[in-house]
Amino acid sequence: MPSRCPFSASTSRSRSGNRPRSRSPALGKGVRADAWDRARRGVDKCWAANALRDARSRRTRAASARLTRCSARAGGGDTRPARLRLTSVPVLPHLPAVRCAARSSRRVLLIAAGLGILVAASARAAELDWRRLGDETAELLADVLRIDTTNPPGSETAAANAFARKLVAEGLRVEVIESSPGRGSLYARLPGRGAGRPVILLSHLDVVPADSRTWRVPPFAGTREGGFVYGRGALDCKGIAAVELMAMIALKRSGEPLDRDLILLATADEETGGKAGTGWLVHHRPDVVGNAEYCINEGDHIHLLAGGRRIVHVAVGEKTPFWVKLVAHGEAGHGSTPPSETAVTRLIRALNKIRRYRTPIRVVRPVEAYFAALAPLEKEPLRTKFAHLAASLDDPIFLAEFARNPRQNALVRNTITPTVLEGSPKTNVIPAEASAHLDCRLLPGEKPSEFLDQLRDVIGDDSISIETLLSFPASSSDPDSGLIAAVRHMAAQELGGASVVPSVTPGFTDSHYLREHGVASYGFVPFVLSEDEERTVHGTNERVSVENLRGGVRRLVDVLRALPSEAPR
Repeated sequence: MPSRCPFSASTSRSRSGNRPRSRSPALGKGVRADAWDRARRGVDKCWAANALRDARSRRTRAASARLTRCSARAGGGDTRPARLRLTSVPVLPHLPAVRCAARSSRRVLLIAAGLGILVAASARAAELDWRRLGDETAELLADVLRIDTTNPPGSETAAANAFARKLVAEGLRVEVIESSPGRGSLYARLPGRGAGRPVILLSHLDVVPADSRTWRVPPFAGTREGGFVYGRGALDCKGIAAVELMAMIALKRSGEPLDRDLILLATADEETGGKAGTGWLVHHRPDVVGNAEYCINEGDHIHLLAGGRRIVHVAVGEKTPFWVKLVAHGEAGHGSTPPSETAVTRLIRALNKIRRYRTPIRVVRPVEAYFAALAPLEKEPLRTKFAHLAASLDDPIFLAEFARNPRQNALVRNTITPTVLEGSPKTNVIPAEASAHLDCRLLPGEKPSEFLDQLRDVIGDDSISIETLLSFPASSSDPDSGLIAAVRHMAAQELGGASVVPSVTPGFTDSHYLREHGVASYGFVPFVLSEDEERTVHGTNERVSVENLRGGVRRLVDVLRALPSEAPR
């Protein structure tokens, strides 16, 4: 359906029923006559456009007649509206429009002429009950946390169905798509006005394992206690999925469509690479992504610093994951009569060499820009050090201090972390093979093949084989896009003007699948998290506060409403 002329929100008619009534002007104090001329000409042109639309749709013969009369009169005549009264129309902040009512006796003519009243998006947002939305989000999250989606095996369909029921109850169209039995991903779409390409809200439904012996509450009980919701996935990533889902519902309830379609994807298999989730959808169901312009995914969040300061991090890039498996070989035998060398001892020696190895320092451009953006927020001497990070890291004293922070250390070098160890199935059996999985994360621009050669040199044992388990290129998105601008708008409105800093994350997400598809993807979780809360991700007693769920829905809605209709040129 063609879009309606923006001037025609609501046009009153004269008694003749066709053309807006006008009379000789009775100009208000300080209002120039040529301004009324411009407004009147704008109305005539707009009115003609609407009549042409009606004629093309063959609604009535009268529409065609109305077009003829309007076209004949659109170019001239001194028919100014008698009195003008300005009344505001709620609009998105990037759609400067007003409603100008020209009133003759009891008739009101509405026009949008850009004459000067901008209404913030928050005017409409205030109509939503944020406390209720937050409570609904917490309740929904607790329910979904009770569904164990530990990957492997994942079994995400049950969680996808739980979210789907909430969306269906709100009148939204939903599809649960399985890449294989039990590996379900959720897809929903909220239509917009069509003034921009769609935006995707992406999350995942699978979680990493949890050892219940180390938790204060059962990890799959969805416990609500002390203002928090506990459970594996509360932060990574079911809590984010619940907030994104409720943001879609909030926009649906508001009755105010976005300029663009909103797509919700809560997918399977992210924790083991995403091949059965987002990767599968991009390759087998590209229609769910379509021509989306932006994606908001996990990756970074609002950091709560000492003294209550807040910094909004938006991940624009990620390191390259390079997972490998070391396999040492030896002679099998009985544990009571060990040979001088076994597969296990060879593997231990190799791991010790890797532990002592210090990968070279390298400051890539996105990381340099990230610390330069942080520099003004720090005190001296850290301010100067961050502003000139590459040179500062030549100082061994500063490097040692800098590297004590695991996140900072991971941003300036390749990292190698042993994770999975495998050997004999029995205590008294010497295995013929012993293996270790290494989670390696490479800086942008590093080639996995070259890194593999370095690793072989460090190990120095040709009897140990190295198998590649997972690898894909590093990816990044524009740090000066319309989405970053929308986050800055939200931070100014909701977070007291907190600084927004484009960042690079040491981890990886499913964003690379969408970037490869041409979608500018960003890691932004609208939660304010302390370091203690951050540490619960993949750890013990993972939790999210109800306040973060409530605030997260509102912040995300604000970001979506602030998105410009078109990408900046």
